[in-house]
Amino acid sequence: MIELKPSKKEEVEVAVPLIYSSGPPTFEYVFKNKQVVAPDFLKYAFVREGGEFSYQNHYSLYQDGQMVGIGSVFNAKEASAFTIVDALNIFRFYGLKSFPTIKFGLKVEKMIKLPKGNEIAIAHLGIAREFRGQGLGTKMMDLLKERANKTADSYWVLDVSEENLKAKALYDRLGFKTTQKHISRLKNQFSYVANHFRMELREG
Repeated sequence: MIELKPSKKEEVEVAVPLIYSSGPPTFEYVFKNKQVVAPDFLKYAFVREGGEFSYQNHYSLYQDGQMVGIGSVFNAKEASAFTIVDALNIFRFYGLKSFPTIKFGLKVEKMIKLPKGNEIAIAHLGIAREFRGQGLGTKMMDLLKERANKTADSYWVLDVSEENLKAKALYDRLGFKTTQKHISRLKNQFSYVANHFRMELREG
C-alpha cells in the first residue's frame, strides 16, 4: 500500500537525505562552509515550524509502512512566508557566519524562483535510492498534486537541474513543458549550481 502523509519532525533522519538528494550541489553551494555541510542546516530547519525546509512544508511517501520518499508542494501565498522564517533559521544556525549563506541563497533564488501569481511549485522531490525505477516518482507527483490548494486558473511549476536527466525525463513524460533554461555561473569554494530548466504544466 502506498500512502502520502504530512511529514513529521520525527522523520528527520530519513527525510533530510531524501530532500538533499533532490539537488546536492545547489544545497552545498548555499549551506556549506568550513564547519558544516548542507544536511546539517537542513536537519536544523526541518524540525522547526515554518519555512521552505520545515517538516510542515513536506509530505512523506510510505510504501507498506516504510518511508520511501518525500516532496513539497506550495503556492505563492504559502511561499511568501518562507523568506523571513528561512532567514531567521540561517541567523540562528550560522550566527556571525550567516551573511555568505544569505548571499548565496539570494543568488540561487534569482534562478530557482519561488512561485508567484497562480503558480504552484513542486519541489524537493526525493525517492530512496533502492526504490527508484518502480514508478514511485510518478505516484508521488500525482499525490502531491492532490494535496495542493489549486484553483481553476492555477498551474504547476518546477525547476530541475540539467544534470538530473532521470528527473527531467520523468517530468517530460508527465506533460511538463520547458519554458526557460537558466544558465548558471554560480560557483564558490565548496560547490556550484548547474544550469536549470523551468518547467510548467497547465491542466484543463
